[in-house]
Amino acid sequence: MVKELKHIIAAFDGSEGGKEAVDLACRLVKSLPDAELTVVHVFNEKVENVPIGEARVAGFSNDAMYVDTSQIQPIAIERNNLSPNDSTHSIVRNSSSMAETRAREILSSNHVKGNFEILEGNPVESICSFAKQTDADLIIVGNSGKSGLKKLFLGSVSSSVAKESHCHVLVAK
Repeated sequence: MVKELKHIIAAFDGSEGGKEAVDLACRLVKSLPDAELTVVHVFNEKVENVPIGEARVAGFSNDAMYVDTSQIQPIAIERNNLSPNDSTHSIVRNSSSMAETRAREILSSNHVKGNFEILEGNPVESICSFAKQTDADLIIVGNSGKSGLKKLFLGSVSSSVAKESHCHVLVAK
């Protein structure tokens, strides 16, 4: 006997595969009126703080590491698109906001209500952990479209979620 689906999670990364996952989840939720839908987006940006300024001694950086100045390429910093009030945090927050806006547009166009959660860290671990914490019955992920060497070296989030998850996983194509 198949367990009734009460909580469905759709993983959305902004890609076409992520859109397919949310679309499929919407169609499934429409056929299961008691099911709850949560769209998750994993924020996996890394922000590095780099000291800025002139090195005190030629050939040494601000953190006293030797730098071979003949090997350094000039760096052009583009500041036109940032206002003085912008910070790294606000730029990062906006990228997750865009994912949420796009996911909510997909939900709206399908006339489906759903929640949206932003997760942090490794996509596979974050999605599987969230699914377990919320007692999800099904995770829907998109197909990345990677094949061959890319899949071998970079891995596939969808196949890793299927291996690590405590519940059913459906890959949307």
